[in-house]
Amino acid sequence: MSELRSNAQDLSPVPSSPRVRVHTSRFGDIDVEIGRAIKIPGGLLGFPDSVRFALLEPDQDSPFWWLQSLDDGELAFVVTDPMAFFPDYRVDARAEELEALGIVDPVDLDVLVILSLRGSIESMTANLQGPILLNVKTRVGRQFVLKDSGYQTRHPLFPEFDEPLAGPAE
Repeated sequence: MSELRSNAQDLSPVPSSPRVRVHTSRFGDIDVEIGRAIKIPGGLLGFPDSVRFALLEPDQDSPFWWLQSLDDGELAFVVTDPMAFFPDYRVDARAEELEALGIVDPVDLDVLVILSLRGSIESMTANLQGPILLNVKTRVGRQFVLKDSGYQTRHPLFPEFDEPLAGPAE
């Protein structure tokens, strides 16, 4: 994941490269090199008009990043590498789906999942049913819906907090 994040995160000026400036609701004005943008043709589910994104890494030690739309400054998603929280997570994409992204070598594939926060951080959930597959070389991605996978759109990121805590014995 580091190659994609470091390329998307680097917002330092490159004089010879076309750039786009976007006013965002969370980060103010950001300046992104067009060649480092992530392209998601057709957009994410429910957001078909946002097709260009930047992956922002506010803290290098955090497993969480922002997938900021470059087409709509109000639109950003918290994302993570699902393997950091779900080591057994598997995306069974068909060969033709990977080929459509130009992926011929698995090392060129990164997977992100969108997170939802409702209330406290302990209640954060991950959309394991709708991962975003990214080609790190071409920076093109697509959100997939994993049918019959058993994964949920709101899978608890911290399941230990979903279970009631036992009180003192009386």
